[in-house]
Amino acid sequence: MKTLGLLGLVAGVLVATAIASPWVAWGLGPGFAYARVFDRVFEMSLLVAVVLAWRALDLGDAASIGFRSRDAARDVGRGFVFGLVGLAVGLGLCALCGALVPALRFGAAKTFRKATLGVAAALAIGVGEETLFRGVLLRRLRCDLGRWAGVVVTTLLYAAVHVVRRRGSGGVVHAGSGFDQLAGLLAPFAGGAVLPPLVGLTLLGAVLAAARLRSGALWLPIGIHAAFVAGFRVGRLFFDFAPAPWLVGAGWPPLVGGVAGMLAITVTGGIVLRQTRYPAFRLDNAPGSGALLAPR
Repeated sequence: MKTLGLLGLVAGVLVATAIASPWVAWGLGPGFAYARVFDRVFEMSLLVAVVLAWRALDLGDAASIGFRSRDAARDVGRGFVFGLVGLAVGLGLCALCGALVPALRFGAAKTFRKATLGVAAALAIGVGEETLFRGVLLRRLRCDLGRWAGVVVTTLLYAAVHVVRRRGSGGVVHAGSGFDQLAGLLAPFAGGAVLPPLVGLTLLGAVLAAARLRSGALWLPIGIHAAFVAGFRVGRLFFDFAPAPWLVGAGWPPLVGGVAGMLAITVTGGIVLRQTRYPAFRLDNAPGSGALLAPR
């Protein structure tokens, strides 16, 4: 199974990052938080390793992972609207419960600039994460595990990755700091506080997977993903959430781990199911074929 090769590649990059990141942090100086240095070293190293191993692991071509050109702009726009409608319902519930507090932080010009940058960043995150999870990983896992097992594993990985991030990195950076960072990655799972965001992120991952499969391409989930990220990044320029973890969740990303966030995701999922139809796919496991998700 080439999935095992991919997992081994990720594990190897993690170990290499643990060894190399303290040296990078020393070179950059004290102005950079070590946790962020660790993250950037891992991300760049993983990108290089995946590119080098792409053909050996049969990770597919652009079309097979979901970048088909048909109606790309339209589907990204539709996905963005679907996500915004869901978020509007969730935020409306927050407002009704008194948990949405208006808080305009900057003047008009600065707010516009930050909002524009926030939307651009949301689109970039949507493209990057959907390419990885609902593109490369979903295709590879469906080849090795089958259609639905691949969807389930991809969705669980997506949720887990978003809660294992460790931000605590105070103190002097030493040669073993990278391995300390690795040891802390699973710390969030030790307490029950991780369960609500894990459930919310799993639900969001399932909606994104449904959008990918039912539309036959990555464009619709990219739009939905970008809408949720933009809602968090741009929304905080205009409002705050009152302390109500049951409703708005706790920590980052906001809303997802609370009732309002799960309502927003459910509404978005309902729109996806109503506005799309499941196309017919053929499963082709021939090495190098790249045809896993090609419509008949």
